[in-house]
Amino acid sequence: MYVAARRQELAIEYKAVAKSSAISTERAILLKSVARTLTGLANQLDRLASLTRDEARHARAADDRPGAEPEDGQRL
Repeated sequence: MYVAARRQELAIEYKAVAKSSAISTERAILLKSVARTLTGLANQLDRLASLTRDEARHARAADDRPGAEPEDGQRL
């Protein structure tokens, strides 16, 4: 997923900048913290996208069964 990938790219960039000797220790600590947060967010977005795809696949499979009823229990 593009959104998750972009968060991961930003995390990598922030980690690289945090290693620079040209910035203060406090800035480096904050950049590392933001990078960890972005990495966590990217992972959660990936998991959410995967779950969404799986649920959609299962819903389509259930709809394809002969005699399957809509979720609200009413036949069309």
